[in-house]
Amino acid sequence: MNFKPPLILLALSSISGCTAAPLQKPAASNVLVTRNTPADDCRFVGEVLGSQGNFWTAEFTSDEDLIAGARNRMRDRAYDLGANFVQIELENQSHNTADHSTGGVYSSVILGNAYACPSL
Repeated sequence: MNFKPPLILLALSSISGCTAAPLQKPAASNVLVTRNTPADDCRFVGEVLGSQGNFWTAEFTSDEDLIAGARNRMRDRAYDLGANFVQIELENQSHNTADHSTGGVYSSVILGNAYACPSL
């Protein structure tokens, strides 16, 4: 039996969990993500969610990359709705409390309201 292809796939999938999820749409980098209230001329277009991380890749992904990846995924979803502004409603970083040897964040979830703002 040849176990090399499955082992290679496993190694590559483990490594891919080590960085922030990139933006899928470069123009989504223009979506402003903030806790601030949108301007009066902004129109609500939907709710957006971004997340990254899980228990298995937490040891290999920095807390900053988990948060950045979640924001990137949220920006992509907001862009798909035609939004250029997201007001954050909830940010949740799940901490590993079961195993005290690891610690740190193991997933990041961000929920926000997306708006199309002509003044931006």
